[in-house]
Amino acid sequence: MRRCQVTGAVVHDFWRKVMDASDIEQFTWVGEARILGSAEILEVDSAGQRVRLRLAGSDDDLGIWAQIAIAAADVEIHEKDQVLVIGESPSELYVIGVLGKTKIVSSTPKKLLLKGGTYATGGTPPEEQILRVFSGRNELLFEYDETKHKARVNVDGDLEFVANNGNIAFSSGRDVLIQGKSVEIASASTISLQTANAAGEFSARGVELRGPEVRVSAEQGDIQIGATAVTGTRFLVNCREGKVVADRFEVVLQTLIEKAKNIFRTVEQLAQTKAGRLRTLVDSTYFFKAKKAFVKAEEDYKIKAEKVHLG
Repeated sequence: MRRCQVTGAVVHDFWRKVMDASDIEQFTWVGEARILGSAEILEVDSAGQRVRLRLAGSDDDLGIWAQIAIAAADVEIHEKDQVLVIGESPSELYVIGVLGKTKIVSSTPKKLLLKGGTYATGGTPPEEQILRVFSGRNELLFEYDETKHKARVNVDGDLEFVANNGNIAFSSGRDVLIQGKSVEIASASTISLQTANAAGEFSARGVELRGPEVRVSAEQGDIQIGATAVTGTRFLVNCREGKVVADRFEVVLQTLIEKAKNIFRTVEQLAQTKAGRLRTLVDSTYFFKAKKAFVKAEEDYKIKAEKVHLG
């Protein structure tokens, strides 16, 4: 919606041209030499001095531009108004009066403009209660839908939150989604992931990490889990030194293959091996020493060697 103030001298000059014309007639959409008739406003420019309109009888939605020349103060002109235009040709038209004001609310959003070009729109049409903030380059920066209670921040470049002397908190009653080409979380001290229990108290319960590849890297780590299960198709551990301390340790495997340069086992009480078949292959020397030794075979017991020393 725009306001305009034009002196009466301009309008007097227009009327003089009209009165001197010998072939004035109500126009249709043709290029007449003299034009006087009604038109519909399609758009008002930002300065409020020119309007884009559609001449009566025209189906052209693009319309043509005309200069506002109304000799009355505080006349409001907006979209869909019916106005009186005059001119020598469709390319040189002037608005000299308002024939009818539209009752339809303008679909053009109301604007709040800043000096630097940043502006905000909202409130029109009534069925779209959305507040939008645009940059001077018409880039959408912020949007709030009052009907859906949804807000959106839209930035074409970088977005940074800085609190040099305070905290930053993101709180949601429902889900929080962080999505990007890559996501990095860095901390100078501690990173904590927690979920709330049934009582609403935060605890380390229900934390889940999923992805095609997960990596954990640290100089020192401490993992404390009451009960854990590891499931996969391949498990590889590579370290310089390892130690397992447990009250009971059970391994269930289809095939176990061990390779080592030296193996030392110390058992304080009982060491038992139960097997369907037992075979021991030694390349060099086999040494067996015990305080007492018992060898029992239910069937045959064979000793084969080049020399056998007893006693």
